[in-house]
Amino acid sequence: MAASIAPDIDVMPGVLIGPAQGQNTSSSTCLWRVSHGHTVTEYLIPSPSVRSQLLMHSLTRHVMQVVRWDSEAANDNVPVITSADYDPDFDAPLAWLPDDLCPRKHVVAETVNLVAQIQSDPLRRMTERVLLRRDVADTYWTMPASVRHHHAFPGGLATHSLEVALDLHSQGTLEDHERDICVAAGLLHDIGKCWAYTEDMFPTTQARAVGHELLGLSRLHSELERLEVDWPDAGYAMRALLSGISHRRQDGSIPTALLARVRAADQRSCERDRERKNPIRTWTPRACSPPPVRISLDLDEPF
Repeated sequence: MAASIAPDIDVMPGVLIGPAQGQNTSSSTCLWRVSHGHTVTEYLIPSPSVRSQLLMHSLTRHVMQVVRWDSEAANDNVPVITSADYDPDFDAPLAWLPDDLCPRKHVVAETVNLVAQIQSDPLRRMTERVLLRRDVADTYWTMPASVRHHHAFPGGLATHSLEVALDLHSQGTLEDHERDICVAAGLLHDIGKCWAYTEDMFPTTQARAVGHELLGLSRLHSELERLEVDWPDAGYAMRALLSGISHRRQDGSIPTALLARVRAADQRSCERDRERKNPIRTWTPRACSPPPVRISLDLDEPF
């Protein structure tokens, strides 16, 4: 009788990203992608209780027990996660997101870098919590920003949101705390689209009823409430900016002028994408070109 092969057992930290592309999550043979910071590995997680433990949290780190077998059969070489314990001391989850989470290159890395530049701790932590929610992360990085109008390609929502936030981050007349608020609003201004469309990009009933802006506000209520405890004015400003409502109120008051900046950056990103896609139907002013050099000949002078 052949001797049994002893498995290798490791304990390592990891962040469960989600199922591998095309995998059926209800199947016991589903492969799951786990980030270890700089690498992403596919694992089997046969235990329903372990899967539940990992999926009940946002995209955060767990300490996982991993079993590997050295076998000639390819299927037997897939490592298996047998247990997972939540790591409460982990404070840099965004940095563990793989760049291939978004089909557009470098969008994840640039977004993570921009969030890290938010100087206000409460606002930065709120932005991180939103982007690490599983119901956000499952769609934010991969879905189009629209069906036909702008950034209508996989990864378009994250690409467009990053463009808006980078535009706002570069505006020199903003004070530091205003820039923080605008960057967070730029990244999250279309967050309601994560729940506003089906997988086939048809609007949901909720989206048709209230629009993606108010839908996003309702889904982020707990995060905004928490922000209002730590920095009330930022919480109020984020509610105003994410609502998209810019008109004068009945009592004569008007929203913060930061809203006009966010809307302008949003429109500029849309225009630039439409110009790349269909320049004939989009007009934007061009830079001044130098005048052509004119050469005149004085016919009275001899050659």
